[in-house]
Amino acid sequence: MNKLNHLKQNLLVILANERITFLIFILYYIGRIGAYTTFGTQWPITDKGFQLLRMLGAVYFALQTIRLGMGYLKDKHSLKQIMIMVGFLILAVSMGINVFVYGSYLYLTDLLIGFTLSHISLRKNLKVRCYLFFGVCIFIPLLCALGILTNLMTLRGETMRYALGFDYTTRISGIFGFATLYYCCLKRFDLRFEEVFMLVFSSLLINLLTDTRTYFFLELGFALLAIMKHYHLIDRFKKVFLAIETLFVHFMPLASIMTLLLTLCYRYGGIFVKIDKVLSSRLSQVYADLINYGLYPFGVKFSMYGNGGSQVNITNLFGSNYVDAGFLQLLILIGFVPFIITIIMMYFSIFHFYQKKMHYELFISFIIVFLSMFSAGMMSAESVMYILMFYGLREIYNANRRVQSE
Repeated sequence: MNKLNHLKQNLLVILANERITFLIFILYYIGRIGAYTTFGTQWPITDKGFQLLRMLGAVYFALQTIRLGMGYLKDKHSLKQIMIMVGFLILAVSMGINVFVYGSYLYLTDLLIGFTLSHISLRKNLKVRCYLFFGVCIFIPLLCALGILTNLMTLRGETMRYALGFDYTTRISGIFGFATLYYCCLKRFDLRFEEVFMLVFSSLLINLLTDTRTYFFLELGFALLAIMKHYHLIDRFKKVFLAIETLFVHFMPLASIMTLLLTLCYRYGGIFVKIDKVLSSRLSQVYADLINYGLYPFGVKFSMYGNGGSQVNITNLFGSNYVDAGFLQLLILIGFVPFIITIIMMYFSIFHFYQKKMHYELFISFIIVFLSMFSAGMMSAESVMYILMFYGLREIYNANRRVQSE
């Protein structure tokens, strides 16, 4: 019995250590991103190693969620606190059911990671992810340049696109895009001109190699904001930025509905076919997914094939069926039950940020929601949307506890 108690205490000490938590997250992310490189095809033994890292992360963050969840059970709860706890429980259970439906525990693990890391300062979370993502953007292409990994290629019209060691040409641009977002927010957009130059040059180089325009224009926007901040132009347009912020907060839930409706409207042709061409056939292929696979409470299982170099033989014959919209990935792959609960929780967290004038938290949320309309966005392995969601909900929970204690 004493040995069991001693083991339990040692486990609790490990789980309470922030550095160990971040280390496990880094190892999990390596296991996650490693599966998106050519390591598995060139060095099959590495695939088993990446699987073990993902399993380690899943087990660790499941234990963390249990430990942290037990702490909330000790409180005397108000109605609002109970609603938050029940919402999280339903979301976790529904995503747990999706594990058996979809056959993968990665989405559930992302949720548990978000819950766990929301108990650590947001600044530390952004800092760890920022350096980790920049490191990946250097290390994987370097291995590709040395011939250790394969530089997969595919065509978009007459444009040659390079994956730089990853499976998809868009993979590195997404990682670099999130890294620059977190870096700019950490620096409060107070960037030196050398940093602005490197930001623009790097994003231009990635765009020329991979032909991924979404993140290229996004990063140019970050550079423009940094220049405006340097010349004190932000204050001149403060009312405009605040108006955009207000519109975003109040209409955020509509972004997911609009994404779904726009996709469904593809069937009517006309202008929606033109929009589909502008969005690189996203509407048509996701509309086909909705017709072929349908919508279910806890998701549906099917193999997704994108336009990356690793699956070019399949997509050349049958086309891509990749769900290239974060909101619709959540809706189709995980199910409309987790989808509805997630959108509601996201809205309450974002509204809390708005009430507390937490502008940088709102800015990150805005970018991720925007990306979720026509790219992986919140469902990306690089997103902190779940952390922000639980971070806001925890503040609401704790504020309600303080009122209760008074």
